Amino acid sequence: MRIIPVVIVAALAASACHRGASSPGSSFAGASLLTPLSEAEEAHDALLRADLGRADSVTRLGFASGFASNFATDVVYLRGGLPIVRGRDAATTIVRAESLAAGTAVRWQPVRAEASADGRSGYSYGYTILSMPAAAGATPAIRVDRYISFWRRDSTAWRIAAYAETYGAPPPPLALPVAAAGAAVSDLPMLRARGPLEQVRAADTAFSALAQRVGTGRAFGDFAAENAQIFSTPGEFITGPNAISESFGPSGSSGALVWHPVAGGVAESGDLGFTVGNAVFTGLREDGGQVVRYSKYLTVWKKQHDGRWRYVVDGGSARPNQ
Repeated sequence: MRIIPVVIVAALAASACHRGASSPGSSFAGASLLTPLSEAEEAHDALLRADLGRADSVTRLGFASGFASNFATDVVYLRGGLPIVRGRDAATTIVRAESLAAGTAVRWQPVRAEASADGRSGYSYGYTILSMPAAAGATPAIRVDRYISFWRRDSTAWRIAAYAETYGAPPPPLALPVAAAGAAVSDLPMLRARGPLEQVRAADTAFSALAQRVGTGRAFGDFAAENAQIFSTPGEFITGPNAISESFGPSGSSGALVWHPVAGGVAESGDLGFTVGNAVFTGLREDGGQVVRYSKYLTVWKKQHDGRWRYVVDGGSARPNQ
């Protein structure tokens, strides 16, 4: 489908959880939705400016080309309803296949940005706010989505190495473009690696294993960093290990969730990393019938002072049934 030009406005601020808190809603007027959880240092500020700079790219180049200009060549891209894909060309093909109504205004409101110790990698996440045009005199419809980006800095600029969008409403149906089909990441567990990347892979694998033993809620609490946040339907962040754990309800009450990482990356300084992977939820409907849901996720990990890896943000979206 043809991309229709959109109006982009960037706003600087002061989830559905992948393995499945109140939404800003239509009254959103540009105010800060969440207070950043830590003071941004110089590298953090540069990363935040890069996040907001997507708006400038889109204004100059159009939505698809502008957004894609921020992708690393090996970007891992998670779009709702599609499998995980790898590569700038495939991600760009998917973005070009999106369709927005003429006059739609889009703005990004980052909530947090944090850079690695060497200032060469980092992550950001927050809200994507879309204002859809309405008939004369009517109030524009507002859709609030959320995003997670993991960034790497090359010789010239910050580039997105992994990107996931979690939707405030079901996204418009989109078939995987033929040109991107060959870039779908195989649903095979991530291979063992070395050094910090292996530590991140092992952390995510242990995370899933713990969920099978003690329940999803407890595992999400145990593996959360102190100020970790998850995206939870319909649109708010849930913050901190206790609140995150409690959000899942009593152990075993909602069904079983199993996941595995299929790819990942890590900062050269060894203190930040990410994993992407696939998840399957199996539960029971009220009538006793079985329900199975397939999803994918992006989790950002941070090495703690005691050497353990804990996630700082987690989110994702549905994927095709397999």
